[in-house]
Amino acid sequence: MTRFELHGSPADPSVRADAAATHTRVGLLGLLADRGRRLRRARVPGSAAVVGYGWGLFDTFTQRWWPQGIATGDFGGVPIVITSWYAQPKRGVEQGVRISVIDLRNPKRPRFHHVLLVSPRREGATLAFDPVVVHAGGIVWSGDRLLVAATKGGLLEFRLSDILDAKRERVFGYRYLLPQHGEFRQPKAPKNGMLRYSFVAEDPTDDAELRLVVGEYSTGEGGRLSRFLLADDASTIDDTHVPGIAQMQGVVIVDGVWFVNASRGDKLGGDLWTGAPDAWTRYEGVLPPGPEDIAVWPERGQVWSVTEFPGKRWVYGVDVAAWRPPSSGPRA
Repeated sequence: MTRFELHGSPADPSVRADAAATHTRVGLLGLLADRGRRLRRARVPGSAAVVGYGWGLFDTFTQRWWPQGIATGDFGGVPIVITSWYAQPKRGVEQGVRISVIDLRNPKRPRFHHVLLVSPRREGATLAFDPVVVHAGGIVWSGDRLLVAATKGGLLEFRLSDILDAKRERVFGYRYLLPQHGEFRQPKAPKNGMLRYSFVAEDPTDDAELRLVVGEYSTGEGGRLSRFLLADDASTIDDTHVPGIAQMQGVVIVDGVWFVNASRGDKLGGDLWTGAPDAWTRYEGVLPPGPEDIAVWPERGQVWSVTEFPGKRWVYGVDVAAWRPPSSGPRA
């Protein structure tokens, strides 16, 4: 069996400390105390979507920012969805990656905040904030940790308690910044080739440690799915499968059943695949066009996702029980 590795390393703690000293460190709690922007209830195309939301006009139609990753959870009793976006370079300027933190305390009138991911560095006597330039095709939120898929770069780590309020010294117009905390990189010359970290989700098989399932996007059927325990020093990935699903965009595991999103472009509804690495059921076109990453929301019995194409951008939930494969019991 092919084995892959990831090696963890923290960012310079003194630079992170300087960043917190330069700006106001508000964390997720302070961010949620701000009013934010409106997210609106929306009718999402695709028979699988049971709840959905749409962005404002600019975020819905912008050609610069493209939604990719998603994570769900609870923070102090507040239901939250976090999405990631990557920026297309414009006139040679890279803006990197941002996340949107959605507050669903009022599901009829939810609010959200954009937060720019940054990599602080010293520039003489001052501190500069560089954009984090990765695709961010998937994210994992576990406790204070936010992990971001970085394709051939492995995974990047952030801590939500590190969210900064930049106030007057904004970066690309963003008031809220999140400095990078560390990274998990592949060796520069791996013996078994590179694994692409296109999307990522938490693997719920072990509550005591952080286990992950990652996947590769491929236009053909050669994309792989892998599971592993994430360690601070070195992680060995040796549970790898090729499910034979083209254009995979996200994966989660719910009570032993795998759920995979697959896109079919901006004109056709996406596919939902459920089952196991060697036995899949395809539900063709039941998702909206352009489904991306996928996240489990156990308390709601749902999986949530986000779509990417301009004019067709939604955040939506799907009932798990309705889309289990036939071998797992009848659909609800």
